[in-house]
Amino acid sequence: MRALNCLLFKFVFILASSFVSASPQNYYYNGYAQSAPWNTVVSIDNFGNCQAHDRPLVGRCVRYEDCISAIKSVPRVTPLLCPSSSPHQLVCCPHGGYVIPALRVSKSEEACSSAYPRSHHKRRRRRRNSNPNKEQVDPVEPIIQKRNQSDNFLAGGRLTLENEHPYMCALGWPSRRNRWIHSHGSSKRRYMFNCGCVMVAPRFAITAAHCANVGGEPPSVALIGGVELNSGRGQLIEIKQIIKHPHFDEETLVNDLAVIKLARRSNKPVACLWNQESLPESPLTALGYGQTKFAGPHSNDLLQIMLHHLNVQQCQRYLQNDDKLVNGLGSGQLCAGDYSGNMDTCQGDSGGPLLLHQHMRHQHHRIPYVVGITSFGGACATGEPGVYVRIVHYIQWIEQQVWP
Repeated sequence: MRALNCLLFKFVFILASSFVSASPQNYYYNGYAQSAPWNTVVSIDNFGNCQAHDRPLVGRCVRYEDCISAIKSVPRVTPLLCPSSSPHQLVCCPHGGYVIPALRVSKSEEACSSAYPRSHHKRRRRRRNSNPNKEQVDPVEPIIQKRNQSDNFLAGGRLTLENEHPYMCALGWPSRRNRWIHSHGSSKRRYMFNCGCVMVAPRFAITAAHCANVGGEPPSVALIGGVELNSGRGQLIEIKQIIKHPHFDEETLVNDLAVIKLARRSNKPVACLWNQESLPESPLTALGYGQTKFAGPHSNDLLQIMLHHLNVQQCQRYLQNDDKLVNGLGSGQLCAGDYSGNMDTCQGDSGGPLLLHQHMRHQHHRIPYVVGITSFGGACATGEPGVYVRIVHYIQWIEQQVWP
């Protein structure tokens, strides 16, 4: 049986290779056929991520035998070849449709494990009461405070609880008007907070690259802790350096990512980086201090909204006429939106995190994973999804800056 399976696999592989090797060649995708030169329809970056220019396909170049979706769809769909000097046949495989060998633990994963130890919960046994006349007291588990999700909605955003997102930060520029805050006989500098950020290490945060220069000036401080702006709470730390992605494009906002190095360490918790290609079918949380409605006022309180990840086809339907997406959604971008159209990130939320929370086994804590960074979108809360920086695409670059 094993020999028969091997022969069958080789036959399928040779059949698929014969489809791909011909040029020009008809390929079938979602039921329609077109003709295209195979050496011009796919682009690859330095990290092996690939993107097709003639179909909604974003993925990674992997060996054909590792691309499960390609093997299952032959001969209905012909895979795209990735040019490579490797002796193995590489194809552009959609994210989530391939298997990859186990890799070493990355530096970002090590940092996450250190910040959120996976300790096992030890259940205490109830002791028998040796004295029947003595009242027995059961151990009391800690009470987890929950908040009604329908309370405190502000234009789609819910007010966050105190210390709910301590890794959230805001980028501040010195105020040109009302420069000082006077309180109890003392004065301190007032800042305008125009972008968000998220702490990923005690001295490092990540944000959108277009937030590195707003109004011709870089931010000077970061307010850490997810607190009310200009309230005097949280940690206000000066920014030492802003490192924009080397291939950031100001016109299309491609590679819209920057790493911020602070002048000193923060004592606030950090968020982890999501390093898996696919996302589970779970709601995502977007955080920000931005406008509560289109062309409306900014919020001094941190707000959060629940969004859902949209695939490439769903996103293209909404944003196909966007000037920044003339070549479609890039491999370093992802879409997220609210099906009802009532919740969305808005102006001023740029640079803030898009989070996936995962529960730790046997514990009440949740691990916050940054899956995206708010980049751009259409009119706020009109039903159009927002475009976010896809963090997994930049893991290696972020690690080079934060954990060299």
